Amino acid sequence: MITAVVIFATVLMAVWLLLPKLQPKPEFFSDSFENGFGDWTLDSQVPEDPNNPGETVAWKIERTSDVSLSGDHSVLFQIDGTQDDGTIWLERKLELPSNSAKIVTLSFQLWSPSESFNTIAEVVAYIGEDNAEVEDDFHVLGAADQVAGWKAYSLSVETNTGSLGEVFVAFGISVRWETEMSYFADSVEIAAS
Repeated sequence: MITAVVIFATVLMAVWLLLPKLQPKPEFFSDSFENGFGDWTLDSQVPEDPNNPGETVAWKIERTSDVSLSGDHSVLFQIDGTQDDGTIWLERKLELPSNSAKIVTLSFQLWSPSESFNTIAEVVAYIGEDNAEVEDDFHVLGAADQVAGWKAYSLSVETNTGSLGEVFVAFGISVRWETEMSYFADSVEIAAS
């Protein structure tokens, strides 16, 4: 009887000591664009410019040192929204263990030039098994221009990594007012657990 109790206590102690090591560690990615775009690529769905047939409205996403939250750099999102349409974003692929369910959380800071009661642009993000291709793929996280300066935004989605172990994340802005607009993004963090 005492031997069984000792064995049972030993097994419980071993499980208690090993359990934290057996739990999968969360994957974590962060970027403040100090060394270029890294694994991020630029993408968009923007309308044709009626003043330049065959051309889309002007837009750009570029690394800049004009405004930053952490470090010396951030990313500028700029678009001619006078057609009252267009979404621009940064996207990247995460490589995670294959065929596993993950909760992926994307968070970042967005800088707006001023506070506005009008919705000039919406802040959008995407997390999924496929690459985002159009505005309808995105979740609206809220209006930009809620404050003058930096504001945090985030999206959390439960997804499956599939046989390739790939999850795509993206974030950007979507035009809601007929004007030219500029925003900055910084301090991007992605956690998968």
